[in-house]
Amino acid sequence: MDDIILEVKHISKYFGTFAANKNIDLKVKKGTVHSIIGENGAGKSTLMNMISGIYQPSQGEIYVKGEKVVFRNPNDATKRGIGMVHQEFMLFPELTILENLMMGFETTKSGRFLDKKKAAADIEEITKKYNFSIPLNQKAEELPVSLLQQVEIVKVLYKGAELIILDEPTAVLTPQGIEGLFAAIRNLTKLGKTIIMITHKLKEVMEISDYITVLKDGEVTGNLLPQETNEEEMASLMVGRKVLFNTTKQEKQIGGPILEVKKLTVADSDGVDRVKNVSLTVKKGEIVGIAGVAGSGQSELVEAIFGLRRPKSGDIYYKNELITNKTPREKRQVKIGYVPQDRLATGCCVNGSLMENCIMGYHVAHKFSNPRLINKKEARDFTEDVEKQFQVKIQDISDAMGTMSGGNIQKAIVGREFMQDNNLLIIEDPTRGIDVGAIEFIWQKIIDISEQGCSILLVSHELGEIMELSDRILIMYNGEITGNLLNTADLDEKTVGLYMLGGKKDEA
Repeated sequence: MDDIILEVKHISKYFGTFAANKNIDLKVKKGTVHSIIGENGAGKSTLMNMISGIYQPSQGEIYVKGEKVVFRNPNDATKRGIGMVHQEFMLFPELTILENLMMGFETTKSGRFLDKKKAAADIEEITKKYNFSIPLNQKAEELPVSLLQQVEIVKVLYKGAELIILDEPTAVLTPQGIEGLFAAIRNLTKLGKTIIMITHKLKEVMEISDYITVLKDGEVTGNLLPQETNEEEMASLMVGRKVLFNTTKQEKQIGGPILEVKKLTVADSDGVDRVKNVSLTVKKGEIVGIAGVAGSGQSELVEAIFGLRRPKSGDIYYKNELITNKTPREKRQVKIGYVPQDRLATGCCVNGSLMENCIMGYHVAHKFSNPRLINKKEARDFTEDVEKQFQVKIQDISDAMGTMSGGNIQKAIVGREFMQDNNLLIIEDPTRGIDVGAIEFIWQKIIDISEQGCSILLVSHELGEIMELSDRILIMYNGEITGNLLNTADLDEKTVGLYMLGGKKDEA
């Protein structure tokens, strides 16, 4: 069939005796958006890694435009017009964005010298066309995760792929950013490009997809058309049960201030102020959400609060004690926990085992029965509790964290922090890349621990998450708090979105 750009036949992938994919058949039509959905560990990323040449199938065949292909590496797939934007970024942190985008696709003059000026002009044309805003001369390590996601998408566009695989592309984008991305996707398909999108966000699947394939436990459980299905059916096929997304909230008593930030100013590594004279309070048992468009200073703010970044000026108080310059270790010792936005760079050690990662921070805050030694039984018991309660899929807790899917790594980090009886939890994007069933569970956990008296400062790029969980919502815009909104029944996403874009300020 001329309109089938990609076909996989009876494809399977084994890691030892574990089958990540089992006998999968898939057809993708040219010029369409084909969504692949499934819970964490369902085999979505493994399948895409075979299509993009990162893994080789244990059995089965891949056809591109009707021709059988064997990809030995990603370069082979690139030559066939297949590009993949990974959930975890493939960038060199010490290089500029321009240098990262040119890597492997260098523009030269006189056949010998890099032509950065020409490359920059070509890339800027792409960014304008698809409504991305990327500082080409800044280093990758200086940008927030949300901007790095845009860089990865532009990188694939720059290399001219015919078939573009997007792995959780909207995980850290704001509603406005998602609209821009979807506009770009629609434009690409109009021009004959083909998109395969891996995502957990069923609302987005319904909005953007032409075709939908559901995976569960490495096998296809459904091939659907968006006009013939709904979110409830897709969720049921993914997790094997009905998913309601209903959280249960009890009456709770909000106590006195636990965290107080006073006139805090925080600069980035270039000395540019990203947080400007910010003051905020989080009370005992209160969930305070911070909403804002990418790069508004949210990450720098929470890094300063937890001790990962030294403030330029201002004070931070915890239970009336000045903690401005205390280290993360000292803050953990007084029961402050942290779920970082970047789960690989900050949240875990990918080469360490699940057990080693689960006791990171735990050994500081709680210690073991012998404070000088790690009690392996206690460590194993705690890790198994995290694994079971947060449904972390791994063959053995001694396996390396890096062998797990991105969503399972996220669940392990969230579980580690949530199960430590903290008095204050600082959380960034807790459900990034997590399947629908686990989102429901984690949302309820956040509510439950707040009702038990834990104070929570929640930063999320998911406006729906902020609206669902927060007692109060702070809006950050250009490094400042521009809104302080009580999250009542009459507050809607449109109003919050207006604040996020700097549309109006809270005079209170």
